[in-house]
Amino acid sequence: MLSPSKIILIILIGAAVYFANRFYRSTIAPGLDKAKKNGEFNGHSSDKMLDLEECPRCGSFVADLSDHKCKS
Repeated sequence: MLSPSKIILIILIGAAVYFANRFYRSTIAPGLDKAKKNGEFNGHSSDKMLDLEECPRCGSFVADLSDHKCKS
């Protein structure tokens, strides 16, 4: 049988879950948005593929050879 203390405990746990969910959705979840997180790279949207070019000097693949500086 459910005693009054068990009923109060169940209500408190439900309220805690409800407010934790509201806190998560209002503060944490917007920061995890993939579109916001990935953003854009040199004017290309994050949902399109980006072709990499091989550096003739060091052999590494980079998105833009004009900004690349070899570390050798």
